[in-house]
Amino acid sequence: MKIAIVSIVFPYPVDNGGGAATFNMIDYLRNKHDITFICPNVKPENKEKLQELWPNVEILTTDKIEGESLSLKAYKTLLKLNTFLKGKVEDYFYPKTHLSINDLSKVYFPDFLNLVKSKVTKANFDLVQVEFIEFAGLVHILPKDLPKIFIHHELRFKRLEMEYQTLPSKSLEDKWHISATKDLEIALLNHYDKVVAVTDTDKNFLEEAGIKKELLYTSTLPINFKKTQINQPFKFKQNLVFLGPENHYPNLDGINWFLEECWDKISKEHPKLTLQIVSKWTAEFQKIHKGRRNVEFVGFVEDLSSIFQGSIMIVPLRIVSGMRMKILEGISWKMPIVSTVEGAEGLPMKNGENCMVAGNTEEFIEKTLQLIDDNELCSKLILESQKLITDQYKIDKCGETRNLLYNSFK
Repeated sequence: MKIAIVSIVFPYPVDNGGGAATFNMIDYLRNKHDITFICPNVKPENKEKLQELWPNVEILTTDKIEGESLSLKAYKTLLKLNTFLKGKVEDYFYPKTHLSINDLSKVYFPDFLNLVKSKVTKANFDLVQVEFIEFAGLVHILPKDLPKIFIHHELRFKRLEMEYQTLPSKSLEDKWHISATKDLEIALLNHYDKVVAVTDTDKNFLEEAGIKKELLYTSTLPINFKKTQINQPFKFKQNLVFLGPENHYPNLDGINWFLEECWDKISKEHPKLTLQIVSKWTAEFQKIHKGRRNVEFVGFVEDLSSIFQGSIMIVPLRIVSGMRMKILEGISWKMPIVSTVEGAEGLPMKNGENCMVAGNTEEFIEKTLQLIDDNELCSKLILESQKLITDQYKIDKCGETRNLLYNSFK
């Protein structure tokens, strides 16, 4: 089939969960279908490198826009002015939430709309696939008779609701924004021929929210299973690891919660314990927690084995939707994992069997300390969790599920 895939995430370099999932899926499907991949805001050198890896995929992009848009800069300036006039201390966190900046009707990349419309209208595609909620509105510029699939990586209304619950100050404006976003999100998705969730949990949420049942499907995202010899057997080396960048707000909220509510109590029990936070984090956030003992922001790490050897992965997330690829990544590297209930949502994680799952702050501290003190339990969790990678989330299995969806349009 001739398929156009439109995504806001460019899968190169493969340095985040969403990018890895997109890369693995297309890398499998490109040898079964004639694929055109269309994405905005891409550095030319990244496009060139991906094209070398995918010589049989047509890759269309618009150029990278450096820095923030004028509208976003203006909004942040007004937010700071409003905070100052009210005599309040500026909030580091709220401006980074989707409650603050999200608008599903906003045109993020105007030139990109013309690129998509021109290509999809002129080329003889059998199917168009749109990914990520920011682009759901593209359904209105695509040919009406062209079959359309939407891949829903993260339910936006659900994320907004969870962000709202974490806020110390809750406003009527935010409640209104959540309700309006939910109505718009559901209305847009009902225009597609198929709406594909990445977990059964999200699929159920979508049905309850008003997506027509006959449109809904589940297609899980694949993980590239690493044939590594680290952590065999597991021997704890006094290190906890968090994987993920600050610019994904659930990571920011989760790590801030862990540092404020859990870390001091855990490190008091184990003074030599280190917490390493992998990926890009701002100097401003690091400054907020500069007084905490043994916390290291290590940035991007080329060879993760140096970090993951003998480490326990923490997943202290309170805001979730879709799949936590970081959990699958941790399993792939044979690390024991402790997660919140929310962090494990949508994945077949079972407390005490293949990971540790905590329902509140006290449990998160307790279960982390339990793993620190018990190498045998860590080894058991690692062994059981490997079954998930070798069965449910292999690239070929996930790819064939998606392939069957495509072929249903023939």
